[in-house]
Amino acid sequence: MDNLASEYTVLIVDDVPTNVMLVQAILKKEGYTLLTCDSGIKALRIAQERHPNLILLDIMMPEMDGYEVLQHLKSNPETNNIPVIIMSALSDMQSIVKGYQLGATEYVTKPFQREELVKRVAHRYELYSIKRIKQELENTIESRDTLYSVIAHDLRSPLGSLKMMNNAILMMVDKEKVGDEVYEMLQMMNKTSEEIFLLLDNLLKWAKNRLNKQKIYKQQTDINTIIESTVDMYIPMATQKKVSISLEGLDKELMGSVDIDMLKTITRNIISNALKFSFDGGTITVSTKVDGEYVIVSIKDTGKGIKKEDQQKLLNQSTHFTTYGTNNEKGSGLGLMLCKDFVELHDGKLWFESEEGKGTTFYFSLKLQSQDE
Repeated sequence: MDNLASEYTVLIVDDVPTNVMLVQAILKKEGYTLLTCDSGIKALRIAQERHPNLILLDIMMPEMDGYEVLQHLKSNPETNNIPVIIMSALSDMQSIVKGYQLGATEYVTKPFQREELVKRVAHRYELYSIKRIKQELENTIESRDTLYSVIAHDLRSPLGSLKMMNNAILMMVDKEKVGDEVYEMLQMMNKTSEEIFLLLDNLLKWAKNRLNKQKIYKQQTDINTIIESTVDMYIPMATQKKVSISLEGLDKELMGSVDIDMLKTITRNIISNALKFSFDGGTITVSTKVDGEYVIVSIKDTGKGIKKEDQQKLLNQSTHFTTYGTNNEKGSGLGLMLCKDFVELHDGKLWFESEEGKGTTFYFSLKLQSQDE
C-alpha cells in the first residue's frame, strides 16, 4: 500500500467490540486511517463531522439498524457520496437486495475472509485515488490554460503594434535606396511578426475555448466581404513568395449569421497554411458557394500537398500533427484545431482533399441563418 493510504479514512460501525477489533486488525496493516463507533447515531454524527472516505456498516444494531443509517446517509447531501460497504450476518437474498436498494456500494456477509475484505476496501481506495488524481490533473490543466490565456492576452497588444509598424516600414521603404539585403531582412521581419501574431492569437483563443470562455456572437453580415478583407491581408506575404491569390464568387453579397471574429480566424489560418505549403509561382484560389442552408468556403492551393499516410493525422486533435512548409516554415498544429472547433460552433464541418505534389483544398461549411431566426 502506498504512503497516501493514511489519507484514506475508513469508518467501522458495529456494536460488537470483537468485530470492530477484528476489522481494525485486518485494515491497520494496509495503512488506512481508521475510525470506529458502536451505534448508528454515532455513525451519522461522525460521517457529518469527519466525512470519511468509506463506511463499513453492520446491519443488526440496537436503536438504529444499518438500513436506517444507510437511509439517513443517502438522504443527506453532505454524506450521500460516501461509499458504504455493508458487513452483516444476514445472508438471505432479501436482506442483500435491500442493502443495495438503499444505496450500499457492496455487501459482505459474515463471517468473511480477510482477503475478501482487504480487496474490497482496496478497490474503493483505488477508485478514490483515481478520482483524486483526475481532479488534480484537471486543476493543473485549467491552471496551465489560464496562464496561456493571460500571457497571450498581455502580449497580443504590443505584438499587434509591432506587426503594424513592420507593415508600415515595409511599405514606406524604397528598395532601391536601402539595397536588396536590408529590404530582404525587412521582409523577413514583417513575415515573422505576422506569424508570431497569428500563433499568439490562436493560443489566446484556444486557451479561452479550453476554459469555456470563448463565446460565440453571431450577427448578420456579408460573409464574402469578411473573407475577402481577411484574404487581402495576406497579399503582401503572398507577393514575397511569388504566389498569386485569386477570388471566385466573392463579389456577390452573401448574407449570413456568423461570428465575424471566428470567421476571420478560420480564414486566416487556412490561408496562412496554403501560403506556407505553396511553391514560388503557385496559386491560391478562394471561393464560396451556397449549398442549401450552408455556405461552403473552399481554399485551394497548388502546393506540396499532404502525404496519404499523414492525411488522417491532420484533423486529429490528439496528435497535434504539423509539418514544415516549402521554405521550411514551422507550424504549431494549433491553427487547424482552432478552425475545427470554430466551424463546429457554427454547426458546420471542416474537411480537405489533397494529393502529394499537386496541392490541397480545404473546405469549411457554416450554417446560414436567416435574419428572422
